[in-house]
Amino acid sequence: MNTRSIISLVILFGLLCVGPVHAEDPPEKAAQRAAESWMSLWDSGKYVESYEQLAEHTKQNIPERQWFVYWNAVRKPLGKLKSRKLVKAEYIKTLPGLPDQAGATLRYESSFENKASIIETFGMILEKNGTWRVAGYVTNE
Repeated sequence: MNTRSIISLVILFGLLCVGPVHAEDPPEKAAQRAAESWMSLWDSGKYVESYEQLAEHTKQNIPERQWFVYWNAVRKPLGKLKSRKLVKAEYIKTLPGLPDQAGATLRYESSFENKASIIETFGMILEKNGTWRVAGYVTNE
């Protein structure tokens, strides 16, 4: 699977995981909390750990080796994170191709050592066990 296929998959599925949804949280907030926890793995180059924390659907469609290639092509060149600010969060009641699962898209304005201004979009899936997980990551590059 090439990088373009991965990006298409990410967009198709609504554009990690980390904990159960809290009843008092709106879904976008719970998705944001999970994504931001996952981001520390992604940003620090822990692509194996970030892969392990991906949505099951993503792992079924993208082999670990391809995730490593994707990280090297998309995230690594950005360098160290300087800032990241959430600018849009959208809950998706039913994901295309996954009608029994909800999702969210989280858009961030970010700055990195090698790219002063970039938009990052994290696609989230609400797993059947109630855990939000990252399904994909794209930038406006």
